[in-house]
Amino acid sequence: MFGQEGFQNESYVMIPPADFNAATTSSAWIDMSQYGHATVVILVGETIGDTLAVTLDQATTNAGAGSKTLAFTRLMSTGQKLNIDTVVGTFSVGETLTQTGGNSNTAEIYEVANDYLLVRCLTNGTTWTNDAVITGGTSGATAAMNGTGEAENIVLPTYTAPSSTFTIPATTYKSYIIEVDGDSLDVANDYDHFQVDFADPGQSTIMGGIIILKSPRNRGIPMPDALGAQKMTATF
Repeated sequence: MFGQEGFQNESYVMIPPADFNAATTSSAWIDMSQYGHATVVILVGETIGDTLAVTLDQATTNAGAGSKTLAFTRLMSTGQKLNIDTVVGTFSVGETLTQTGGNSNTAEIYEVANDYLLVRCLTNGTTWTNDAVITGGTSGATAAMNGTGEAENIVLPTYTAPSSTFTIPATTYKSYIIEVDGDSLDVANDYDHFQVDFADPGQSTIMGGIIILKSPRNRGIPMPDALGAQKMTATF
């Protein structure tokens, strides 16, 4: 039946929804010894009081033995399509876009077309002000918003890839995706577990997520264990 293949060949580990306004909040330690790939999906909810940094760690056990940073470069996030008109100049990919008047939103430009921009929102929200002026921070190009923004389900890579950490902006209802290959861990030295760490934002921040484990070495129901005796809690 359509759709069963993915469920039978993937495993799912929750990052429990919670207010991350605490000390560092972490996922469970994920055992990658039986999986070739993991997709980390981070979901930002109704409230995000301030920015917060996200890093990955790796270890040799699910208790975090020998913990050290796990570098990653494949990061994406949900974005938006901004329809525009009255364009003056040429916007540049990667520059910061600022709306003057209205909601004063900012965003990073991912793609430029004649009558629209694809962007990753950075501050103040995802609802733009119709007819408000938007300006490119590097190019100086301007345009008028034609609508309030649409297509918030699209997923866009970051313009600049991270090396081992990235900062979630204070923008609600956004998703962030990190791709982790099993061989990116220090397997030569028996590092086969990883964890997602969220820095304390210092203000109320409602978040959660899921870690999708793929490419199992053995397939079946149930899928190979990735947690051992760990119990699900809001903070590991």
